[in-house]
Amino acid sequence: MENKEVTGAVTEEVSRSIYPCSSLTQLSGGTANFVYRGVLLKALHDGTTTIIVKHAEDYVASNRDFKLTAERCRVEESALTAVNRLASISTNNGEHEGQRYQITVRTPRIFHFNSQTNTQIMEDLPDALDLKTFLISQSGSQTIPREWALSVGRTLGIWLRSFHSWSSLPEQAEVAAEFDKNKFMKDLKFSINYNNLINMIGTYPELLEESRPILEKVREMAAEELGKTGGGPALFGPIHGDFWSGNVLIPQTALDQPSPTTHLFIIDWELAQCGNRGLDLGQMIAELYMLKHFKDIDAGLWAIEGLAGGYQDISDDLAFRTLIHVGVHLICWGSTIAGWGTKDQIRAVICIGRDLITKAWERDRTWFEERILSKLDNNTWAFFPPSWIPYAELMRLDRPTGFYAFYWHYAIGLAFCSMHFIVASSYLNAHLPCSSPSRPSG
Repeated sequence: MENKEVTGAVTEEVSRSIYPCSSLTQLSGGTANFVYRGVLLKALHDGTTTIIVKHAEDYVASNRDFKLTAERCRVEESALTAVNRLASISTNNGEHEGQRYQITVRTPRIFHFNSQTNTQIMEDLPDALDLKTFLISQSGSQTIPREWALSVGRTLGIWLRSFHSWSSLPEQAEVAAEFDKNKFMKDLKFSINYNNLINMIGTYPELLEESRPILEKVREMAAEELGKTGGGPALFGPIHGDFWSGNVLIPQTALDQPSPTTHLFIIDWELAQCGNRGLDLGQMIAELYMLKHFKDIDAGLWAIEGLAGGYQDISDDLAFRTLIHVGVHLICWGSTIAGWGTKDQIRAVICIGRDLITKAWERDRTWFEERILSKLDNNTWAFFPPSWIPYAELMRLDRPTGFYAFYWHYAIGLAFCSMHFIVASSYLNAHLPCSSPSRPSG
C-alpha cells in the first residue's frame, strides 16, 4: 500500500477499536514502522488522553524497497508484554550521594495488539523526544548539568542490569524462549554490524587493512555467539537488541525547574533476542560517545560514566566484549551518519573503533590504563576511580595536531570512560553506592 493508504487503514482500525481517537498524527523520526499519536475521544480511567499507534508492513516505512518481516511487530508486543512485569527503576538523592535528580526508567504499557494487521496501541509519553535528540537540542545553550547526565546514565545502567538479571531467572524461562525465537532480527543485527565490519576494510583499507586478522576473528566470534546461550547469565541471555539513546524517550521539559521526576521510556523492542549482554552496553556507550566526538557534547561522556556505575559488577569478559562492540559500532555506524562529521572526525572515529577492538580482543588492560594514566603516578588508578581524575588535566598533556588531534583528544575521552569497565568496577561498587534494583514482579 501507499503511505496514504496505510494511514487511512490505520485510522479506520483505530476508530473501530476500544480506543477511538479524535485525531491521529503521524510522527517523524522512525524509519521501520508507521507511528502515530492519537488523541483519545475519552480519557482512560487513569487520566490518559493520548496513545501511540504503531503499525508494521513487510517493508521499512521510510524505504519500501527494503523488505523486513512484519513479524517484528509481534516480537515487540511479546517482549513488551513480558517486560511490563519488570518493576520500574527509580533513583533519587536519598539513594545516591550527590544526586539531586529523581529519574525513573520503565517500558510503555501495551493496551492492544492486532496480530492480523500488525498494529499496536501503547502508552504515550507526551511531549517527549528521544534522548539523543534531547541532548543535541540542549547542547547549544550548555544547560545540561553534569550531575543530571550522570543520574540519567546511572539509572539507565541500573535498569539495564535489572532487566538482564530478571530475564535470566529460572521463572522467566518462557520469556527467554520467546526472545530466542527472533532469529531473523538476530541475524540482521549480526550482518549489519559484524559482516559490515569486514566490508569496511575495503572502504578504509589504509586504516583497517593491517587489523584484518583480528577483525575477522571478531566476526567469527560474533557468528559463534548467534547460537549460544551458555557462558553464565551475566554474559548471555535476553537483550533489548537495539539499546541506544534513540530508543530512550525523555520529556522535552526534563531540565525545567522545578521538575520532581524525569520519566524515561525504553522503546522499540523489535530486535529483542538472546545474545551477549555486551551488545546492549556497547551500542549505548558508542552512541553516547559519538555525541562528544562529533558534537562536543560532554553530557555523552557523563552519561557513559553513570551507565557504567549503575550497571555494576562488570566482569573482565563482559567488559572486553562490550568494548569490542563499542569499536564495531563506531566503525560501522560512526562513519556513515550523514552530515555528522568532517573527514578528519570520521577517520578518527574509525581509528578509535579499530583500536578499541584490537586492544579489547587482546585483553590489553595496560593499553587502556596507559591512555589516561601515563602522566600520573603508577598506582593512582588503584586508589581512585577514573571519574575522579580531572579531565582537564588529561587535556593538558602534549598532543599532536590535525587529524591525529581528533584521534588523540577523543580516544582519551573514550578510554577515560572505558576504564570504568576495565579497572574500576570493584571500586565503583564499593565507593559509588547504587541501590539494588527493586524486586521485579511477575
